[in-house]
Amino acid sequence: MYVSLDPRRSDRPLVELAAIVGHPRTGRRFAVEVVEISCEGCRLLTSEPVAFGDQVLVSVPGMARWPARVVWARSGTAGVEFHRPLKPDAVSHFVAAFPPELWTYGQNPRQTLEPAPDLAAPARD
Repeated sequence: MYVSLDPRRSDRPLVELAAIVGHPRTGRRFAVEVVEISCEGCRLLTSEPVAFGDQVLVSVPGMARWPARVVWARSGTAGVEFHRPLKPDAVSHFVAAFPPELWTYGQNPRQTLEPAPDLAAPARD
């Protein structure tokens, strides 16, 4: 498995996944690339500005929508934390569907993927 070397709460496997971010406060929608994913959040590559604390909706067209908060942002990249963690099986689903040999390195991947059922973990009481 390919994982980031930066220590976090859980492994963040590397993926290459085309997504859309909706920015409710400004009404903007823009394309991003998800390049790391974990149960808690993901890292995005983007040419659009986002700021620490922004609330966003990360959408994989036809598959998943993840409400999230920007927890860090630098030029061209941002880390977001999902409001509800994903189930480990959902993360494994995306990692298996987008192995490194399918990566296009910024060329808008168009891999077709079956929807992953029930992506979010149950709400905590």
